[in-house]
Amino acid sequence: MRDGLTKKPIPGASLLVAETKAGARADSAGVITLTHPPGALTLYVSAVGYFRGRETVVLDFNKRVEYFLQPRSTDLEEVDVRATRKDKNIKDVQMGQILISMPELKRMPVVLGEPDILKALTLQSGVTTAGEGAGGFNVRGGRADQNLVLMDGAPLFNTSHLLGFYTNINPDMVQDVSLNKGAFSAQYGGRVSSLLLMSTRNGNKDGWRVSGGVSPVSARVVVDGPISKKLTLLAGGRVAFPSYLLQLFPSASVKNSRAFFYDGNIKLTYTPDERNTISLSAYRSQDNFRFPGDTLYGWHSNVVTGRWSYLIRPGLQFNLSGLYSGYFLNVDGVAPTLNFRFRSHIEQKEGKADVFYTLNKSFKVQVGVNAILYGVQTGAIQPTGDNSSINARQVNPERGREIGSYINTEWELTPNITLMAGLRYSAFALLGPQTVYNYAENLPISPETVTDSVTYGSGKVAQTYGGFEPRLALRVQVAKNTAVKASAGRTRQYLNLISNTTAITPLDFWKLSDRYLPPQIADQVSLGVFQNLQDNAYEISVEGYYKRLQNQIDYRYGANLILNPKLETALLHAAGRAYGVEFGISKNTGRLTGQFNYTYARSLIAIQTPFDQLRINGGEYYPSYIDRPHTLNMQARWGMSHNWTFSTNFVYYTGVPATYPDGQYTYNGDVVQDYSRRNADRIPDYHRLDVAFSKDTRFVKSQKRYGIWTLGIYNVYAHKNPYSIYFTRYNQRTEAYRLSVFGTMIPSIAYNFYF
Repeated sequence: MRDGLTKKPIPGASLLVAETKAGARADSAGVITLTHPPGALTLYVSAVGYFRGRETVVLDFNKRVEYFLQPRSTDLEEVDVRATRKDKNIKDVQMGQILISMPELKRMPVVLGEPDILKALTLQSGVTTAGEGAGGFNVRGGRADQNLVLMDGAPLFNTSHLLGFYTNINPDMVQDVSLNKGAFSAQYGGRVSSLLLMSTRNGNKDGWRVSGGVSPVSARVVVDGPISKKLTLLAGGRVAFPSYLLQLFPSASVKNSRAFFYDGNIKLTYTPDERNTISLSAYRSQDNFRFPGDTLYGWHSNVVTGRWSYLIRPGLQFNLSGLYSGYFLNVDGVAPTLNFRFRSHIEQKEGKADVFYTLNKSFKVQVGVNAILYGVQTGAIQPTGDNSSINARQVNPERGREIGSYINTEWELTPNITLMAGLRYSAFALLGPQTVYNYAENLPISPETVTDSVTYGSGKVAQTYGGFEPRLALRVQVAKNTAVKASAGRTRQYLNLISNTTAITPLDFWKLSDRYLPPQIADQVSLGVFQNLQDNAYEISVEGYYKRLQNQIDYRYGANLILNPKLETALLHAAGRAYGVEFGISKNTGRLTGQFNYTYARSLIAIQTPFDQLRINGGEYYPSYIDRPHTLNMQARWGMSHNWTFSTNFVYYTGVPATYPDGQYTYNGDVVQDYSRRNADRIPDYHRLDVAFSKDTRFVKSQKRYGIWTLGIYNVYAHKNPYSIYFTRYNQRTEAYRLSVFGTMIPSIAYNFYF
């Protein structure tokens, strides 16, 4: 399935056999595979934004046909914002899924005009963030490190530029974005909260094209086209000098800081024949940030992915891929007597093989295996000057091995009932060299209770974990436009991001599971009702979920995390539970389109320890750092005229938990604040209104060379949303201060071009 103008693949396109009502959808490469008995068939092919096609074929053997769909000009009275077929939310067995339309993303109001995939996700039900300008995102009460973020199948361990203000993914490179909040396919594992899939585009086969954009703080460009008849190239880059953004901060230390970042992608796609496709993609992002004075932060990500796809026969496909993903942090101190470099990193090397088999129109099965090698450095520091007073030291590096296998089936029992069932097994081993400390029995673990240690040589197994991860989903279409869906699943995670802040920061580091840090396990069940109204012009959904989490972590008071060789002495083990209800309604057609969603959700944890002195809040459940009971998002888009569009967002959510002092006492002449219950208070609620106007320079929608101007205002009424509340002593009194990231409205202008 290809675009009739650009000749690019059309992912998500649909095919329907008129005689039997059998159907199928195109994969990310635009390929539709359908098994059908021989005979004369009438085929209907369609995709959102294209004219419908009809063709009669005689099927008497394996046949491959290319269809070219002509783009449909978007009429002012009929604007469809969806990137998928109209009845997807009724017909698909998957629930808790969010799809992002890339064209619509570039018209949304954003900070300083830079389109942002992850910021768009936080406008959806069940997805929140730790605060304005915070890195990462939280899904259904899960931490940011519990999201499996895959780009062309490779994990990204950091998704932020500029300490969280931007996402480090160039939207011009991306073809599809989908977020799965509930039980997802057994093909995927390794995280306990959600699955975010992003696939980059393939290069254009029929000519060279250039696209990009400029804004006050950044510029980006993408070039794609054919190197030969069988080889295409897609390459893009983005660079930013966001000092202008830093001037908006009230803090003098931030206002006088300096920052720079860039990211780049390249992808080669080779198609030697109709059955084989080989692709090689690479990605790199780099950030540098310097506060006034003596500290420079630098972090970067490197990703390489190779993939071979072989169509054995219609309905049977084999995929083989290998990947590398690494995230590296450096902190350089340049004070005269404190010259140092601190570093940490995580690296993942993975190989995987998958087989996809379509037995008939009603039954599909996937099987596969994967193997992962982890390399982790939690921290190392060394002096960098002759006069430095810093002593070199490091925590021993960690190595781990994870092996997984799975089977996943999708079975259409009747036209109105679909079942997805899958089973995954994963096994993890922590490898040497490794030193494991033993502690005195019947006493809290602490540096003072170490009794001895055991050393494991290089490659020796120091600890193992493993288990099954069942996945189940059911769809029952109870009426023509209504479906009830349910899902349940278990996931395991052998990685933890160690951080005692609510938002991701450069000093956070990854750690593998060990004897004292067992893998996280999550069990989630969900139930939802989905309905389309007025010929699918409106979509309504209500989803409820309950999630139980094992082996969560929190931190002891005064925990020392950096360069701690006995990190387990700073951690507390916890059980978690999250539950909520998500309501959404969207209008998809007409001059005025948009959506409204409201979520009630809770995220709670309870410390599990037999020692009273280590219990937090008496061992009772208390709000986690990401607990936001109420979240409300509204988006609207209005086609004002032939080329002008108005967009707006409104966001409201409950403030995150905080711990305020509830008393004070004097110790050795000093006044000390007393904190009794953790996360018993909250910072004030957050709310914000954004607007944007977009001007499309095309005279007709089929025009190839054009631009889109976007003028926007972020935080229209200049609300000083608090990021945190902190306390200081002033004139013998304890006073509270509010820290706001953006305390004013932020105008922006951006230009996106295509030719």
